[in-house]
Amino acid sequence: MKTKLLILTILLAFTILSASTTKPTQAVISSPKWLGDVYADFDSFHRANIIAYEYNATATLDVTVSNNYVADRPVNISALKVSFDWGQNYTSAQTSLDKPFVIPWMESRVITITFKLPSQSEVSNRYMYSYRIYLEHVNSTTGPAKIIGSDTLFGGSNFVIYSTDQLQAQKTKIIVEQVLDMTSPRDFNSTKAQLLWMKAENETFVAGMFYSLGNFTEANNHYQSALSLTDQAFTAEEAKGGGFDDAQVDVLKAQAKSIEASANYLNGLSNMWVLIGVAAILFALGYIIRGLGTLRRTTAATS
Repeated sequence: MKTKLLILTILLAFTILSASTTKPTQAVISSPKWLGDVYADFDSFHRANIIAYEYNATATLDVTVSNNYVADRPVNISALKVSFDWGQNYTSAQTSLDKPFVIPWMESRVITITFKLPSQSEVSNRYMYSYRIYLEHVNSTTGPAKIIGSDTLFGGSNFVIYSTDQLQAQKTKIIVEQVLDMTSPRDFNSTKAQLLWMKAENETFVAGMFYSLGNFTEANNHYQSALSLTDQAFTAEEAKGGGFDDAQVDVLKAQAKSIEASANYLNGLSNMWVLIGVAAILFALGYIIRGLGTLRRTTAATS
C-alpha cells in the first residue's frame, strides 16, 4: 500500500512539473474600451447602465493585450475577435494568421476592432446584448503557423443598439434635465413664467414615463415640449422686467456654459437637431442677462 502511494505521489509530482515546464506562451486580454458610443449611462427602459450605439453605426473596441507569462518570448496574436449573442463575430484587421500582431515579453499593446453594427431589421433595440472577446496566438510569424494558445474575456451584457427616436429622446432628456436643474419656479417673478416652468417639469416627468415603457417617439415629443416650455418661461420672465439678482445671473452664466458644453458634445456626435433647442435656451439666457444689465445701469443712474 505504501509503495502504491509513493508511486502515485511521484507520478503526480512529475505531471505538475511537466505541465509547468511545457506551458506555452500566453497572452491576457484586459481593459476593453468602447469608443464613439452615443450613450453610456443609466437607461430607464433597460433599467441598467448601458453602452449604446445607433443602428448601422461603426463601433470601435480597444482591447489591451498583455504578455507576461513566459520569459523572453513574444506572443504572436493571430486573431482578436468580439462575439455578440445576436450571432455575429467581428475580427480586428490588425491580426491575421499570415501576419500576426507581435507583443514582446512583459509588454502590453492595444488592439482595435472596428465593425459596422446591424440594421433595425436584424437586431432589436429592446434588448441588451452580451459580448465576449476571444484571442488566439500562434507559434511563429513565418512559415506554417500553429495555434498554441488562446484567451477569453466576458465583456458584459449591457450592449444596446438605439433606434433613431430612442437616441433622440435620450439626448433631448440630457438637455432638458440640465436646463431644469438651472433654477426652479419660485425663482421667477412672473406668474406666467412659473406656470410654464412647472409645465416643463410635468412634461419631463411624462416623457420619462413614456420612455420607460418603450414609447420612444412619444417620449421625445414630450421632452421637446419641455424644452420649448423652459424657453417660453425665460421669455415671459424677461418680458416682465426680469427678477434674477446678481448672484442668480452668475449662476445662470455658469450653468449656460455647462449646457453649451453638452451641446458641443452632442454636436460631435453629428446630431445637429438637438442644438436648435439648446441655442434657443442660450439665447434666452443671454437676452435676460443683457436685459438685467441694462436695468441695473438705469437704476444706478437714477438713484
